[in-house]
Amino acid sequence: MTGPVIELDQVVKRFSGGTLALDEVSLVVPAGERACLLGPNGAGKTTVIRVLNGLLRPNAGQARLFGIATDAADFLAAKRRVGVVPQGPGFYDELTAAEYLELARRVYGRGEVEATAALFDLEPHLAKPMAALSSGFQRRLLMAAALLSEPEVLLLDEPTVGLDPVAAREVRAHLRSAMAGRTVLFSTHNLAEAEALCDSVIVLREGRVLLHEPIATVRQRFPQHALLAARQGPEALTRALSADGFESRIANGAVEVPLANPQDALPDLLRHLLAQGLDVYEAHTVEPSLEDIFVAVVKDGATGGPA
Repeated sequence: MTGPVIELDQVVKRFSGGTLALDEVSLVVPAGERACLLGPNGAGKTTVIRVLNGLLRPNAGQARLFGIATDAADFLAAKRRVGVVPQGPGFYDELTAAEYLELARRVYGRGEVEATAALFDLEPHLAKPMAALSSGFQRRLLMAAALLSEPEVLLLDEPTVGLDPVAAREVRAHLRSAMAGRTVLFSTHNLAEAEALCDSVIVLREGRVLLHEPIATVRQRFPQHALLAARQGPEALTRALSADGFESRIANGAVEVPLANPQDALPDLLRHLLAQGLDVYEAHTVEPSLEDIFVAVVKDGATGGPA
C-alpha cells in the first residue's frame, strides 16, 4: 500500500467526565514512515493509540488503518495487520509468558511462539507468570507478542517508560530492529529516543496537533547557533557580542549565539571578535535538538522557529 496507512480525520474524543482528550485531531502517516508522537502528560498520546486500535470510539471524526475505518465491519482484518505494544500487560499479568504469546498467536491466527520468544531472549522465562517478570522482560514480552504475526504496522505506547537505564537500552535495541521496514506510530516522553528511532515528529498539546513534519525539515525552521569560548571568559564574550547587536547566553562556561546561517556568519564574527582582542579558542555550530524544538513548540504553540 502506497497511500496513508494511519489516519485520523478531525477526531474528537471526550470522556464521560467531560475531559476533552482529542480536539479535532487530524494526522496522516504514510507507508514506511516512523512517526514519533510527543506531548506533555495529558496531551492525548495514549488516546490516539487507543482510538487507532479500536479500543476507544471517537465522539466525532474518523480513524482509519489501511484506509479502513475503525467502526467498519471489516476493521478486524486491518487490525490483524497491526502490532500494538501497550504500556503494560493489562489484565493478563497472571498468565505465563508462554500463555500470553499463545494468546497473541490465536488472536492473530499466525506466528511462531518459540521462534519469536528466542528473538527476545525469553526462553528461560516462558513458564513464569507475567507479574513475576522484571519490567524490562515484561516490555520484551509485549514486543514479542506484537511482532509474533509479523505485522506491517506498529503502534507503540511509551514502550520504555519506567525502565531503568540498562533495561531501557536493551528494549530500545529491540525496538530499532522491530521498527525497520515498518510503518510506526511511536508515543514516547524520551526525546533522545525519538530522535534516534523516528523519521518524523507529531507534537500534541491539549488534544491538538501543533506540528507534524520530518525531523530534518522542522530543524531547518529553527535557528542554529554557534558555541563560542574565549580565554577572557564568557562574560567578556557576551559583552562584546551585545555591543555588536548579537543576542547570546552563557551555557556551561561557553556562549551560545543564535545565527540564521552559521556557516556563512561565523567566520566574519570570529574575525571581528579577534580584532577586538578576544582570544576565541573554540567555535562550532550546533543544530537544534529535538528537545529544543519540542520545548519551543509546546511553550509557544509554534509551528516554526522565530522569524
